[in-house]
Amino acid sequence: MELETIQAEARTDVGKGVAHKLRAAGKMPAVAYGKGAAAVSLTLDPEDLQKLRKGRLGWNQPVSIEVAGGDAIPLAMLRDVQRNPMTGQLLHADFIVLTEGAEIVLKVPIQTTGKAHGEELGGMVSIVRRAIEVTCMPRDIPDGIVVDITHLNVGDKVMLSELKMPAGVVVDLSLDAPVVALVGRPVEAEEELLEGEEGEEGEEGEEGEASDADGSEDSDESSE
Repeated sequence: MELETIQAEARTDVGKGVAHKLRAAGKMPAVAYGKGAAAVSLTLDPEDLQKLRKGRLGWNQPVSIEVAGGDAIPLAMLRDVQRNPMTGQLLHADFIVLTEGAEIVLKVPIQTTGKAHGEELGGMVSIVRRAIEVTCMPRDIPDGIVVDITHLNVGDKVMLSELKMPAGVVVDLSLDAPVVALVGRPVEAEEELLEGEEGEEGEEGEEGEASDADGSEDSDESSE
């Protein structure tokens, strides 16, 4: 996997006043930190983070950071992004510096392929987990975990333990859970239910006719 690169500037001034000035100028403050390393204050263009968010893994992916006026950060991940709750403006970003050559933990999306057999019978595909947490090397990060749903019938589900993981990618199976399910009532069941209801209505109609017949005989007798 080729890492996305973010452009940044080294920053020595800190504080709320500095942050306000940066945002007024269309920039945003950020910080990068990691084990055994001093925190590095940065200035970013918020548009770079917005573009990263629209990528295949969104903000949940490793990046490299080119730092003007400072040392480059070859491998990092966004840990937190603060936003204005009213306007959505990006206010601050925290990056955690990763160790090269070490595995990372991140979430990757679930992608379905094929059309479930049970959809023809009235079922609907429900993606129970949109993303799952995996462990892998940065170079092995997949675009997503593909789940073939062709064989699913109504009531069937695909469990986490049944997923086929790409080479070099591991998922924690200590808590097995459904990932994709086919929900709904099969067409056959609905037809049987309708037939049953129609049968009951028919029986009620016959009983009513019988009562009417009995009533008409009584009327004839009383008229005599």
